[in-house]
Amino acid sequence: MVPASLFYAIFAIWLFVLTFLLIRLVVHYNRLTADVSKKDLISSLNHLIDNLDRNTDDINSLQEKLSSEVNENKKHLQRLGFRRYNPFTDTGGDQSFSAAFLDDNGDGIMISSLHSRENTRLYAKKVEGGKVTSQALSKEEQEVINEAIK
Repeated sequence: MVPASLFYAIFAIWLFVLTFLLIRLVVHYNRLTADVSKKDLISSLNHLIDNLDRNTDDINSLQEKLSSEVNENKKHLQRLGFRRYNPFTDTGGDQSFSAAFLDDNGDGIMISSLHSRENTRLYAKKVEGGKVTSQALSKEEQEVINEAIK
């Protein structure tokens, strides 16, 4: 025979577990039916389906906007190549430089400054698809474009 105190202890634990589960169930049901005027299952489900449809439309709209922004961002200058060098033997130091500013498609500009004892010259070249077609490139300029494209 089981002692009465053990029976009451097991019964109390069982009652506590059932009470806890019932409270969780009621709280969950109240959250599901919070914005519903009639507290019946059909109106709750219709309300949830409406919210799901609105959320799906919002997500699709946000995905379209994100895709548009990503495509637009490809047109902004975002790749940089830079190098200092000495193209002439009669000057000291790396005072000349080349810099390439390109977008994601490899389009942009190349700026080169060549410094000598007598003067400094500045050149700008149009870059399309990672290449300059209208003018010749020096070895350093080609390296700068390759660095920017990486």
